Amino acid sequence: MTGSPSVIYILYNAKASLLGKLNYVCRKLSTPADQSACAACDLTHGGLRLDESAEWKATKQKIPAQVKQLHTDELTPELSDFVSTNKLRYPVVLGQDSESESTLKVLLTSEDLAGVSKNHSGFLSLLLELGIVDMFDISLRGWKDGVVDPISRGVPQSITPGQITFSAFVCGLLSCFLATRPGYENVALAFWVLNRFLDCLDGSLARARGCATQLGGFLDLLSDFIIYSLLPISVARGQSEFVLIDWTALALLEASFHVNNFVLFYVAAVAADKSDGELTSVTMKPALIEGFESGLLFTMMLIWPARINVWSRIMAAGVAFGTAQRVWSLVPILKRFDARKKAE
Repeated sequence: MTGSPSVIYILYNAKASLLGKLNYVCRKLSTPADQSACAACDLTHGGLRLDESAEWKATKQKIPAQVKQLHTDELTPELSDFVSTNKLRYPVVLGQDSESESTLKVLLTSEDLAGVSKNHSGFLSLLLELGIVDMFDISLRGWKDGVVDPISRGVPQSITPGQITFSAFVCGLLSCFLATRPGYENVALAFWVLNRFLDCLDGSLARARGCATQLGGFLDLLSDFIIYSLLPISVARGQSEFVLIDWTALALLEASFHVNNFVLFYVAAVAADKSDGELTSVTMKPALIEGFESGLLFTMMLIWPARINVWSRIMAAGVAFGTAQRVWSLVPILKRFDARKKAE
């Protein structure tokens, strides 16, 4: 999910000290019922209580990122400076690619949080609009929590997330190679499924150990892109003796990948440089073809490789449509950005 943060910071409008807690209690008791002394506190704790609510714990499990909840006196200098520089009001929700990366993004403002302070479904809906979660993330999160996370906790300390990323990459390459060999389609499918499982496991392990890094994320994404590019070509090569391959459809599929990636990375680079919230929203906006849908279509290619022409056309059209969605959103934002720059 390019552009989606791996760390989400929920910054409260309260301090963690004893005096800070007493101050919050006073503000809470004196605030009208239709308002909130700290929308983030209401969201995560449900009122005047020290423990997180059961509803929030369940909601947090559906967010595919590490969630950190901090009071104003617990902020790092980087977080404090970002809030001050951008003149943000607490509470606020920020996103970061990883804790080792300096670029922060505003995900939800205090006004956004005020509207969902007592509505966990509404909070998830806002994240859905940003592309941080999608309907498949939410529905499949239970499977991940029940299968992948317990396995990650059982991985020996001698095995690192980077080693799992490399293993996933090797499995992906083997899947591509075997897809070129007629008669080995089932083995290629098995290695592809193993690649997908290990791709989930490395991130889960890194988050569980608190060692997620920008380099690790880069290598993980790079290996995914290599396999995604090779797999359709490999399947077509393996079926070329039995099926008249539509190489034009395959070329359009590969081209759609690269154009879509260009749009995402260009916007991400500009947003990171300018800290522009509108630009960030474009990279996070869900498209027709996302990670789940891509994985499903690649799996279909391996299950029914003789229909590679059909899968290529469907996927190329879906990716192109998603790219058009983002460009449609991007053009007016860039125009406004240029207009503001001229006015300064």
